[in-house]
Amino acid sequence: MTLRARAELALVAAAMLWGSTFVVVKDALADASPILYLAIRFAVAALLLLPIVFLQERRMPSRRMLWGGLATGACLGVGMILQTVGLKYTSASNSGFLTSLYIPLVPFVASAVYGVRTGWRERIAVGLASCGIALMSFDPSSFTMNFGDGLTVGCALVFSVQIVMVKHFADTGETAWLAWLQVSATAILASIAAFLRLDGPSYLVMTPRLYWAFAITILGATVVAFLLQSWGQRQTSASRAALVFATEPVFAGIASYFYLDERLSARAWIGAALVFTGVLLAELKPRGER
Repeated sequence: MTLRARAELALVAAAMLWGSTFVVVKDALADASPILYLAIRFAVAALLLLPIVFLQERRMPSRRMLWGGLATGACLGVGMILQTVGLKYTSASNSGFLTSLYIPLVPFVASAVYGVRTGWRERIAVGLASCGIALMSFDPSSFTMNFGDGLTVGCALVFSVQIVMVKHFADTGETAWLAWLQVSATAILASIAAFLRLDGPSYLVMTPRLYWAFAITILGATVVAFLLQSWGQRQTSASRAALVFATEPVFAGIASYFYLDERLSARAWIGAALVFTGVLLAELKPRGER
């Protein structure tokens, strides 16, 4: 297996962790306000990540990584806050669909900022994956643009920039520091947003399901997933990473099936098939085109 294949499997694992924990978080947010939950999740994850980073890197981050990692983390934090606050004013289906707009946006951002050109297979693959996401989450009969939708579109744009920046700064090789700086910056921004009550009055009721949600999202969806993303994106392009991350809602649907006994519609299954078709199209292209 090539290094790129292993890296993209790492990104699939990150997408699986993010998608499969969505139902756990959704269930637990009855006991905590969303932004306060984010602040605690990322702050604890930053503390747990720090010794891992020192063991792996064995040195302080370079000045380029310090500022680049903080800037990348600022994009991540702003994107998550926009998504969370936007969810107050729009439906979950609208939020899921509009957030996924980062998938087709990534190639344009990479091209505009760094002059990275995307091959025709990746363009077709991104198109298939985007159509698949739309089928899974977009309901035209109930879709209306409102304030929350505008915030969520902003979230998609910021996430597309964040993915491109992860690739750019991961090339320095300090991938563990990149993961930690992103998590730390998100914790700081979420704490400020919680203090400002951007999603309303903060509340926190420590229940068994909230403890479980913190445990699984801090360790799996934050510590492990961001280490995997930072390392994996060093070995592949931002466009291919965005394509792999398109599998996140598919894993969320699978988790909902087993955890909440939710049934996917025929349209959602077709959408999931299109997402995986897009990923396979990019992965199975001839070696000479890589």
